[in-house]
Amino acid sequence: MTDLETRIARLEAIEAIKALKARYWYCCDNKDVEGVRDCFFDGPVEIHYEGPVGLVHHRDGLYEVFKDIACQNHIVEMHHGGPPNIEIHGPDDARARWGLVYHLMNTEVKTSSVVGGYYDDEYRRVDGKWWITKARFRVCSAVTYGWKDASVRLLHASAALPAAS
Repeated sequence: MTDLETRIARLEAIEAIKALKARYWYCCDNKDVEGVRDCFFDGPVEIHYEGPVGLVHHRDGLYEVFKDIACQNHIVEMHHGGPPNIEIHGPDDARARWGLVYHLMNTEVKTSSVVGGYYDDEYRRVDGKWWITKARFRVCSAVTYGWKDASVRLLHASAALPAAS
């Protein structure tokens, strides 16, 4: 490969990884459990998210947690991620760090949470398609508000998620 071809291949890999992560967040927000699962490699993976997801080692484990927790009508989510810091380590291997601001509304218990943190991901290309093989999300800030009638009350503010109740 010429230097130009190598540089173009690197840029194409970076854009494909950006599109993959954007698709993942879009599928999360739209409760598309099949779409979420299909962003991850079908084999051994490491998915470790602070909070109710915890640690899973296959994309089907994330599918089950996501289906049970996020796919409720009273759960409203929005993921705002970026900018990425993507490192290509070979033609089929990459790593990235992404910032995330996550907004979660639970209309059943009347809470609104904003969580900030970072994803550290690893990617592998198989048969020309990029997959997430490792995803770790660590929380840096978390704020939760509750509402009742016309008043809003701060329930939690910290560098970590609130303890499970």
